[in-house]
Amino acid sequence: MSEKLSLHICYDSPKPPPQRVTMTFPVVNSARCVAFISTGGSKAPVLKEVLEDGEASPFPAARVVPTKGELFWLVDEPAAASLTIQVERLGSGAKL
Repeated sequence: MSEKLSLHICYDSPKPPPQRVTMTFPVVNSARCVAFISTGGSKAPVLKEVLEDGEASPFPAARVVPTKGELFWLVDEPAAASLTIQVERLGSGAKL
């Protein structure tokens, strides 16, 4: 898929799920708000690489950098266990 501003809707993908929406990085990066949700200890190594290695990371999430919007990572303690960067921990009932 080209890197121009593009949104693709697929109703019969050969890979699950059969119905999906695919957005290029320019579409995602032009959003006002982007949120990732990551849970579980199995995500810890990938989350560390994405958040601490930045663009050097091979994972696509590392290329999500909103140009004028906000980026939120909502993660649980097991997913954040390997992080060495400062993270903000919100209490129960916290609102974004």
